[in-house]
Amino acid sequence: MRKILLFFILLIGFTYASDVTYRFGRGLSVDNRFYLGGYTSFQYEHRENGYYEYKIDDIAVLGFYRQGKLKIFGELEAKNWYVKRKGSESEFNLKLHTERFYLEYAFNESFKTRIGRFITPLGIWNQVHINALKWTTSDPVTAEWFYPRFSTGLDIYGFLPVIDDTTEYHFFIQKTKNIDDAYNNVRTNDFIGFQFKKFFGINRYFGINGGRYYDTQFKETSIFLGIFGYLNIKRFYLMGEGYIAHENEEHHADYSGRIDKESYYIQTVYRVFSKNYLVVRNEYFKDRSDKGYLNVWTFGWNYKPLFNISIKGEYQFFEKRDNRFLASFAVLF
Repeated sequence: MRKILLFFILLIGFTYASDVTYRFGRGLSVDNRFYLGGYTSFQYEHRENGYYEYKIDDIAVLGFYRQGKLKIFGELEAKNWYVKRKGSESEFNLKLHTERFYLEYAFNESFKTRIGRFITPLGIWNQVHINALKWTTSDPVTAEWFYPRFSTGLDIYGFLPVIDDTTEYHFFIQKTKNIDDAYNNVRTNDFIGFQFKKFFGINRYFGINGGRYYDTQFKETSIFLGIFGYLNIKRFYLMGEGYIAHENEEHHADYSGRIDKESYYIQTVYRVFSKNYLVVRNEYFKDRSDKGYLNVWTFGWNYKPLFNISIKGEYQFFEKRDNRFLASFAVLF
């Protein structure tokens, strides 16, 4: 709570500065040091079995202050602010959650540090949490079922100076309870991971990552490894991620090499004409421990009248579940 109050005190103080400008989608700028913005989205879902729901998925405010090499970043979000489901009363969830809150210091391009609660710096999809910037309303399972989406700890990152300046690295560690612990897909107090991402020009890269974490809710340790890649050639975009994981109910995994979970997604995006994109994605998931299985094809359309506005619709075909239709409207202020 004290950190949240500090965030708003900073907001009030900088609002009285002399140079204040606002640009739609890029937020409020105060003296080119303090920035304040926000985003929201509306989402509709209808399943083949007749179930439906519509909701204001999130209302968020975010801001950061930059002074030289130092950056302070904060983001607050009300998730599922309004929800109406078939056969139930409307629900309002007005609780604010701490999405992100961290301090960052850049010594140089090769060595930067971040401490606090931040988005876990792994893969492609997990790095984008704002609906307006996503290709589809739905998220592939690799972004949900293999590691905590948020970390509270220390992240050391930059570009490797020894090899060249086109390989980005991340090493992060968490040894404490999460800030806003319940607001995460996995509850953990012990998480360590790494990532290397090699750029081949502006529009293509390939990477590997991995880590280990302890799930405090289910009392098990998970070790995971992943690969990912991205390619953009004119109108065509191709991206994908793949993960394997080993789980053990003891705090210290046995490192037996057994694969308990595996998953991938491959997604193609094609700009059909200006501001309109066709999206096709296949994703696969298998969990040998509880016989979980998922194979789904997603066909979607994304209309972006502006870079900060997205109107999306998609239909998902599931192999062993009810198919569903999703639509959303999202805007970044």
